Amino acid sequence: MRTRILALAAASIVVVGVASCGVVEEGRVAPINPPFGLDDTLASSTSTSTTIAATSTTSGGETSTTGVQTEQVRLYFISSGQLSYVVTALSSPPTLAQIVAALQQGPPEGDAGRGLRSAIPADAMIVVNFTNTGIAEVQLPAGFFSLITGPDQRFATAQLVLTLTDSRGVGQVVFDIAVPKPSGELAPAGQPLSRADFADLLEAGSVITGDTAAP
Repeated sequence: MRTRILALAAASIVVVGVASCGVVEEGRVAPINPPFGLDDTLASSTSTSTTIAATSTTSGGETSTTGVQTEQVRLYFISSGQLSYVVTALSSPPTLAQIVAALQQGPPEGDAGRGLRSAIPADAMIVVNFTNTGIAEVQLPAGFFSLITGPDQRFATAQLVLTLTDSRGVGQVVFDIAVPKPSGELAPAGQPLSRADFADLLEAGSVITGDTAAP
């Protein structure tokens, strides 16, 4: 009798174990619900993409994410005896000093700068100030034009005037010394010069662009 009871108890344990494995009729296995919300965890494990802006790291090792805004500016260079411009991007809003510094760096490398050159010495200390009347005041270093060959002196003046007057808010440029005009005559110090004074040096119908299209 005791042996029969033990046998029945063992059979009950086997039946319970099989039922917990999810075996159902017709030989198919029924799905078992994952415990403790495992189903939610699996469903949320999907791939994501992250857009990373420019980053900078502080001395303490912390990293901050910042966006860099730029603005397109036109820089004028010499092309086959006339002036054409390239378009480049500077931090927005660019100062006139930054624009002149970019101009002094010369034409861009690659196809965008092929055939272009500058008459402005790269190491010349040029100071630019903006007035509320829309005039850019340019201070040239002593002996500036002695560093430039005769024919290129008017191009150096034109590069500065055209580049600055193509900047937002600037309508005229004045220099602290006499500068040559396209006609060869000298404009006295303090005389306002505009784009119209150098229109004859612009390459008609020819615009050379750099990294981006001209605005």
